[in-house]
Amino acid sequence: MVDVDYLVSVVIPTHNRSQYAIYCIESLLDIDSDLLQVVVHDTSNDSCELAQWAKERLDKRLTYVHWKDRLSMTENHERAMSLATGEYICLIGDDDSVSERIIEVAAFAKSKGIKMITPKVKALYYWPDFRTKMYGAAHAGRVYLGEFNQRIEYMGSLENLDVALQNACQGTDALPKLYHGLVHQSLINDLRGSNGQVFFGTSPDMSASVGLSLLGHEYALIDLPFTMPGGAGGSNSGRSAAGKHKGDLKSDPHIAPFKNLEWPEIIPHFFSVETVWAHAAWATLNGVGGSEQLKKFNLARLYALCVWGHRDYISTTRQARRAAVEQGYLRVSRLDVFKELFVVVSRHIAMRFKRLLKPSASNGREVLAVVPDVRLARHELDMNLRNRIKTTL
Repeated sequence: MVDVDYLVSVVIPTHNRSQYAIYCIESLLDIDSDLLQVVVHDTSNDSCELAQWAKERLDKRLTYVHWKDRLSMTENHERAMSLATGEYICLIGDDDSVSERIIEVAAFAKSKGIKMITPKVKALYYWPDFRTKMYGAAHAGRVYLGEFNQRIEYMGSLENLDVALQNACQGTDALPKLYHGLVHQSLINDLRGSNGQVFFGTSPDMSASVGLSLLGHEYALIDLPFTMPGGAGGSNSGRSAAGKHKGDLKSDPHIAPFKNLEWPEIIPHFFSVETVWAHAAWATLNGVGGSEQLKKFNLARLYALCVWGHRDYISTTRQARRAAVEQGYLRVSRLDVFKELFVVVSRHIAMRFKRLLKPSASNGREVLAVVPDVRLARHELDMNLRNRIKTTL
């Protein structure tokens, strides 16, 4: 049992990304609250500007550890989480930030006995080096904010997990979130108690959402941007947006640090957003005792997504499907995959048509400012929220 010293711990694992992480941490320490802890676990082995910066930072709210041995992303996240002593924990990336409203949201959750509260994604920041295949540099430096109404809905985690499994766990939308959410420390302890760890597989954010869902608790979904995801050119999201986020399992820099990685034959053996999300969900279901949910995992949807999005790996995807057939999995016939491919293509066409109706990069969101880093982006967000929100929760 971890002693609770703060109301909120914001946890940031990082590796060789000082150019983003320093601004991220500064953006959090600028929040004027003694209820906030900032936890950083840094495995950098480059020039380590962040380590030098942290030595000179005199702020008792900052917990910083520099671990010089290379760890996998999952191991780095696991060690970072173990340092958090807040009653509620929020996990973010080193190019992200949170609003000062996170303290208010955590206090509200505590007063209502809510142990998981997840925001709808309404605030976004894209670093100046962010590029996409469709819009190029149009997002660079922009702080976006969509319409929000502060409404709170209460959701069933197991029911929503079933929906995610039907979609082959392609994203954490509609699931409880630790990554850009708030989760009570007691639930983190429950996850650790099941198998000694919080995260499984190759995507900590997906793993946390699946693991928390399996605990079966209700969670709150709030339409208030108390966190702000960031997109940097050197991040996984940045590489994905530029169409560069895939590769061979043995050589990809994301996968290489994993030791003794078990990758099931039924999941296509290449690195991509789709396969990493599926792998993390699959590993978590196995690790936390979700055998009943494993039966609901829509492998045909995964294969259809891989065929449509990664045609250079079609033979690898076919091998995975054949392995699933040989191992006795249901609903993985060629016809099943074809039906799912029809769904995938139809959704892709609908999304492109929607883009044609709103062709701008902002996609209907308001552009609050264009700034060079996430520290300034966080200030812009909170200044705007102060003007828009006149009452507390």
